[in-house]
Amino acid sequence: MKEAEIEKYLSKNEEKLLNKCKTIKVQLTREWIKQFPQNAGVYVFRENNKISYFGETGNIKGRMSDILNTQNHTIRRNIGETNFSEHPNYQKASSKRKFPIDIENLVNKWIESQMTVSFLPLSLGRKELEERLCEKFNPKYNLKGKRGSKIKTYSKKEKQREHRMAYEPWTNIDDENLEILFCEGKTIKELSKIFERNDGAIRSRIKKLELREKYKI
Repeated sequence: MKEAEIEKYLSKNEEKLLNKCKTIKVQLTREWIKQFPQNAGVYVFRENNKISYFGETGNIKGRMSDILNTQNHTIRRNIGETNFSEHPNYQKASSKRKFPIDIENLVNKWIESQMTVSFLPLSLGRKELEERLCEKFNPKYNLKGKRGSKIKTYSKKEKQREHRMAYEPWTNIDDENLEILFCEGKTIKELSKIFERNDGAIRSRIKKLELREKYKI
């Protein structure tokens, strides 16, 4: 794709995500999660109708499930840090540790009373779209972009300088070979070199094909 085509593609999907996709009130229950597809895609959380977080994922349903657990999703940790860090019982959460129970309850109440989510199934360019939206809207809970260096955007061509098959569609033969090599015990790094895709693409494809569940690995 040429630069102009990439820009048109990203702009079109930005419009879809922000203005045409259904807005869903967040409910932190397993029943709520059932409505989401297992497709890859991009999603946006709004707080009192104001954009507050963008994310991309290889499995929308799985990522929405992560919202239930502070250890599994950055937005919960950032909500707690942003809104309740002055609470007397506040302790910083991480991917290995939840907040104290009273902070967890406050985060749950905050999310269910103020947050909505919209999602757009998207297999190609979802990371680029997420980065584009974060840079454009500077959402309050995407803290990484505010604390680190400026978010960069990359074209498909630039990505393929490092990984030749980046953003190319997977073929049936690719999937069959991935399954065989996965069963042989190849590591993510090894598979990345073989398929000339980055580690994240390999993990996403393994997850999409449910190879770990299929072979109990």
